[in-house]
Amino acid sequence: MGKKTEIYVCSLCGAKMPRWHGKCPECAEWNTIQKQQRCSSSQPLLQRLSEVQVDGPVRILTGIAEFDVVCGGGLVPGSVVLLGGEPGIGKSTLALQIAGLVPTLYVTGEESPSQIRFRADRLGINTDRIHISIAMNPQDIIAFMEKEKPQLLIVDSVQTLYTPEYPASAGTPTQIRESAAALIDAAKKQSFCAILIGHITKDGFIAGPKILEHMVDTVLYFEGDFSRDFRILRSFKNRFGSINEIGLFRMGSKGLEEMRNKNDLFLNSSPSFAPGSAITATIEGSRVIVFEVQSLVTPTNYSNPRRMADGFDYNRVMLITAVLEKHASFALGNFDIFINVAGGFVVRDTSADLAVAMAIASSLKNVSLPSHAAFLGEISLSGEIRPVAQCARRIMELGRAGFSTVCVAERDYDEAKRAQYNGEIIPLDRIEKACELFNK
Repeated sequence: MGKKTEIYVCSLCGAKMPRWHGKCPECAEWNTIQKQQRCSSSQPLLQRLSEVQVDGPVRILTGIAEFDVVCGGGLVPGSVVLLGGEPGIGKSTLALQIAGLVPTLYVTGEESPSQIRFRADRLGINTDRIHISIAMNPQDIIAFMEKEKPQLLIVDSVQTLYTPEYPASAGTPTQIRESAAALIDAAKKQSFCAILIGHITKDGFIAGPKILEHMVDTVLYFEGDFSRDFRILRSFKNRFGSINEIGLFRMGSKGLEEMRNKNDLFLNSSPSFAPGSAITATIEGSRVIVFEVQSLVTPTNYSNPRRMADGFDYNRVMLITAVLEKHASFALGNFDIFINVAGGFVVRDTSADLAVAMAIASSLKNVSLPSHAAFLGEISLSGEIRPVAQCARRIMELGRAGFSTVCVAERDYDEAKRAQYNGEIIPLDRIEKACELFNK
């Protein structure tokens, strides 16, 4: 038998302590400490690691290929996925579309069942496989899962869960953590998949996702600009697959649509480029994304020229500008420089440095770069063009996108030649040589 122990928990911040306090030592709030009883097991399970049975995870395919790729090839029975993002970004829409393809218990705490049915009919979702409930007590949800035995549990949202054992109100860190822990434990024991939806708030204090990231198996975040119709589903943690995977969706009248040709989002559809445009490729997880970098260089009216970047690191723009001034002899001190990544894509890869430098040079000289050319390379402070990771994969994707010339770092040339690419590969060792392409 386990032994009962008394602990005291803050209903606001969830801090635990051995005795009662009038004021919480963690969050400094008064009269928030409540007594609770826990039963601790006196005989924990102990076994040799060599005796543990090893079975590869059997994936459950949801039928939405972009979601399955981000999860590592599908959902693993017994795993718990945390789906976070800003309110209105499309989390509930994606969850409902998945529920229409997999036998699901859909627990809704923010909308009524009639509202869910109305949305499902509007999106053309098959509702025969979906059981819906408004139960917010984790024990009731677990009982429903044991009775109906669906493959998937969706909780929308985790901030609405409430465990009566804890006196805190729904949405507080204590309720979110303890309620989610009960569902996670049940998922492991009953081998069902669970998707917990959580909103990210501006203050971050009652935001569910940050509290639960260390508890769940997979953390997915929806990103996107509300002024555009595309959404990016990004993986930040995955115990059953690679991290930094992305899925591309477009928000339409029928819900989220998968983007089969991802390059259509970030490339200029016109056959020729204006001055200041350059093409490069970045790697997001297992995917190569080809995108366009745009630059505008104009004479400044201020004593301190402006440097602005949208979708690219501002500090790297300053670094690249300084390198062009030092090693390429470009007089940029009297010019404002604006950098934009087309389509609203956000680039964190330094392999786009060369494309940014070429776009700046193109706009400064008002000379268009060849529309069939792309640029891959990191720029060092000494003006050297450094190699990039997985250069061959990037070149092959550029070839499939229709680019017949790729400029790479000289140290990447041998790897580039081994790629399945029929176009021209130009090795460059210095930023000066790259800028000399304009003089030909």
